Amino acid sequence: MSTATKKAAKPKKRYCMHDECKQDAVSHGYCRLHYIANHRTIRLSEQIKAERRLNAYVDRLSKRYPGEVLEKVKEGIESEDKFKESVQELDLDSDPEPTETEREFLERFDRKKE
Repeated sequence: MSTATKKAAKPKKRYCMHDECKQDAVSHGYCRLHYIANHRTIRLSEQIKAERRLNAYVDRLSKRYPGEVLEKVKEGIESEDKFKESVQELDLDSDPEPTETEREFLERFDRKKE
């Protein structure tokens, strides 16, 4: 048999992970009803996984860089005064002057629709 005559493989149908539920899996392996019912536990497990990934990332950074560098970064994050100084140095607080007001934008937008 040649590859042209073979039928395309259908994707395997996934069912809800909840016991004895034969609905199609829509999100995170659950059907709509059971996803809503288990929403809190799903979000909690995602949050725990995210915290684990963050901890692993911090561990890798701490192994890569010496203690002095990490202490400076930590001090900059913990101290509100030093954080404000670094924000002022980067000039993050100042927004550029808007070129047009919201009202002008809406008027221009309405004119284009007509």
